[in-house]
Formats: sequence, C-alpha cells, structure tokens
Amino acid sequence: MSMRRLQIGMWEQFSPERWEQLAMPLINGMEVCCLPDRAALSQVRDFCRQHGLGYGIHGPVLAEDGYRLPVLNAPDPRQFQEELQYIASEVELASAYGADYILFHYPFYPVFQEPFTPYPRLPDIGHRYSYEQLARERFRDISLTLFEHLAELQMRFKQRIVLEHDFFGDYGDILIDTFLAYPEIRFVLDTARLDIAHRAFAGFDPYSFLEALAPQIDLVHYSNVRYDGGTFKHHLPVLPEHDDDERFGDAYAYLEYVAARNQQFHITFEHDVRLVNGQQLDAIYRRTAALLEVKEHLSHSSRPRPLSS
Repeated sequence: MSMRRLQIGMWEQFSPERWEQLAMPLINGMEVCCLPDRAALSQVRDFCRQHGLGYGIHGPVLAEDGYRLPVLNAPDPRQFQEELQYIASEVELASAYGADYILFHYPFYPVFQEPFTPYPRLPDIGHRYSYEQLARERFRDISLTLFEHLAELQMRFKQRIVLEHDFFGDYGDILIDTFLAYPEIRFVLDTARLDIAHRAFAGFDPYSFLEALAPQIDLVHYSNVRYDGGTFKHHLPVLPEHDDDERFGDAYAYLEYVAARNQQFHITFEHDVRLVNGQQLDAIYRRTAALLEVKEHLSHSSRPRPLSS
C-alpha cells in the first residue's frame, strides 16, 4: 500500500489555485468527484504525478448526469444488472487515469424503516428501501452478488474499489458479514453518517460496528455533525471544542478508536472549509496528522496559507 494520505476534497472542478489555498504541508492527496470532462481528469492525474500526490475518485467520475449514485442494491434484477454495467464503466475510467481508488455508496439506496428519529435530512421514502421492499435474505443475496462482481472488476481493471456505508437500519450485521467475506473490497467510514445513524436508530452501537470493520477500513471521510432542534447540519470541520459538546457528533472519538486498530487508512477532510479560518484549518490538519503519525509532505512550503472562501 502507498504512503498514508491526508486528502482534501476537490469536487466538481480541480484548480491548482484551490489546491494551493487548502493544501497545507500535511496534505498529500485529493479526492475528486463529478469532474466536467476527461480533460479535467487528465489535469488531476498529471498534477498529482508532478507533485508526488495520490488521488482517489468518489463516483461519479464525470458530471455528465450530475451527482448520480448507482443503485447497487436494486431489488429489480434488470435494474441491478444495468447498475453493474454502469459501475464497470466507472471502474474502467478510474483505472485508465491512474486513480488510487474509486468509491461507491453501499447500501444505496439506503435501507431502513420506522422507528427512527425523524430528522428532516434523512432520505425520504422515495429514496430509501423499506424492509418490505428489500427483505433481509434478499439484501444478503444482493450484497454477496455485488461484492463478488466488484472483486472481479477490481481484478480485471487492476483498480481498487472501496465502498462507503450509507444508512443500513437493522441490516448492519449483513453489511459486516459481506465485507468480512470479501476482504479485498475495502470499507470507507464516514464519521458524520455513522454519528447520525447512532442518533437516528435506537440500539445501533457505532463502536461494535467499528470494532468489526476497523481492519477493513481503507479511507475515512472525516467531518462532524451539529444537532439542533430536531435537525442536523453536517460536513462541519472537526474542532477540539466539539469533543465534549453534546450538540456535536463524536467524529474525533471515532477516528481515535479506529486509529488504534488500523494503521493504514487514508483521510479525506470532507468538510466545509468556509466555516473555519486558515489557522483553524491548519490546526485541524495537525491534530489529525498527530493522531495518525503522518509527516509533512515535502513539496509544500511549511508556511500555512491564509484561507479565503
């Protein structure tokens, strides 16, 4: 495996100027998504090669259909096959441009039903499956079929495929079992979504979930959540003052927990940088790097740059 990376999100459009603004000395990679065209993808690849950086892709690679996530657990067999063909083309494209990984969400659609805390921002009934629509054994069968297909694609295109958990309701055990059955398909932890799941679904223990999957983690999407008056705001930068504040999620605690169990995974700072200043951003990077024992990337100047939005 390549050197451990702290990455910034560079969604929709990459620019060297934006990189210079956000990539302080500890940052040594980026995650891209929804790029306008293949020329933009070439630009990312060439920039990363030139500067000794790594990059990964959060599907969709290109923005041709907007931010379209493939429905990888579609109960309809025909739709399921169409989605598998779609991700094969995505994997092939990522491979052709030298991406370190390509990421998809799973389960997607999310699977859950009442009772849950009715946060307004949870996927609505038209964008999730209930247990009636996707029964346990059907979900298990689809998951095993999908992972087998992904493992084959990964080998065929020599392209790492990683899956970020979406909401899974009472089917967490099936998700864990499937990842353990296919260890070559690596897991992406989203600290914000994990915390929302903990708050929204009674009885879900994030730590036992992390304990089971920690060795499988390839990447952590790192951000926090603030809960307020029955709703939440996500993609928040993780600040030290959140740690003991009950209005905020436990992002740092989750990271600390998995860091003690896995010394390999990368981090993408999946936060809204407009919410912090340059000194705070530098402090966030340094705190994370200290926890993960990541050293500064040599191609940067060591001076933190001011942030503008």
